[in-house]
Amino acid sequence: MRKITGFILTALILVFAGCDVEKTVYVRNLPVPPSGLASITGDGAVHLFWYPVLDDDIESYAIYRNTSGPDHYFELQATISANHASWTDYDVINGDTYYYTVSACDRFGYESDLSDYTFDTPRPEGFDVIIYDFHSSDYYYFTGYDLFEQERVPYNDNDCDIYLDYNSFYDAFYINVRHDDYYIQDFGYADDFDDISYAPEYGWSGFLSVEAIEGHMYILKLWHYEQWHYARIWVTDLNADPSSMEFSWAYQVDPENRELKIRPDIAADESVDLRE
Repeated sequence: MRKITGFILTALILVFAGCDVEKTVYVRNLPVPPSGLASITGDGAVHLFWYPVLDDDIESYAIYRNTSGPDHYFELQATISANHASWTDYDVINGDTYYYTVSACDRFGYESDLSDYTFDTPRPEGFDVIIYDFHSSDYYYFTGYDLFEQERVPYNDNDCDIYLDYNSFYDAFYINVRHDDYYIQDFGYADDFDDISYAPEYGWSGFLSVEAIEGHMYILKLWHYEQWHYARIWVTDLNADPSSMEFSWAYQVDPENRELKIRPDIAADESVDLRE
């Protein structure tokens, strides 16, 4: 059982029968819980990190998880050394949402209260995908991409989500969405694939296509199996001969969930090594 009291009282009381004695009481507080707990969405993984507790007596951190919400019971998942302030959960399923909290444990055997919680929904992603201009007969079967099935398809396949259009006169590339009820918007230049964390609610293009620009991130809202799903693609290379586009992608299989990487209200602590 976890200790949930706010204070631990250790007392040494000297009692002598029939005598008035002075009582000496030593009070030890519980450790301070970790702060700044945050998560990064991965493909089949959730990366957790937090600010370390600045107390030389802290020996370990305990990581708890549930799939029901912050008001439900958290089950212990792992205990790690206090030398690390991060942990990766690989025992997850893409599309399921997980809630996490962390406590600090000291060398005296006392455990802090639980930290604030964070939650995450892992989702699949892919890199270095190449699709070709839909006018190309040589690459017809690789002109579009189905994000739900994570595979290249012909541009006119009913399951196609996006396809490439190269305008040789203007030497310009365009990303087209396959269906009239799909949405896309150019989110602008990104330094990194994970720069964009959350799909917006508004700002969608009024057209079914946007210009493809190297280094730009694009957000998609797709109607799959009677539910909305969000995705992002990052254009990493455009080639005119043959006309093609290379991109990375992330697709949120959890319906209506706009989270694509990290909770937007928490900034990552760059000093934490997420490889641990």
